[in-house]
Amino acid sequence: MRRSSLRWLDVVRHRVRRLRAPYLLVLQHPEIPAPTMLIAPVVLVGTSKMGVLAPILIIGDIAHRVRLLDITAIPRDMLGDTAMSATGDSEAIMAALDIILHGYPVGRPF
Repeated sequence: MRRSSLRWLDVVRHRVRRLRAPYLLVLQHPEIPAPTMLIAPVVLVGTSKMGVLAPILIIGDIAHRVRLLDITAIPRDMLGDTAMSATGDSEAIMAALDIILHGYPVGRPF
């Protein structure tokens, strides 16, 4: 997919040399007019042990974790092709973001 067609919760490849993560998760709505996109790195499961704060995604039959504590802004032109959509995992992603941004939610185990 082209960068202009990126959607919320797309998992994309990238060209950012300083990031060792093989993929990035798009967290920003695509219609927000900015030269950057808010993303979270997506790493192999063994490289991140953050539990609920790093939800698991399966990409090509391989388990990865979204490192939501490492959210950053990346120039749009550094984002590559879409590997998959993580909208099916949106509940786990949003629950982790709720914990990070709002504190421990009542009724949810941490």
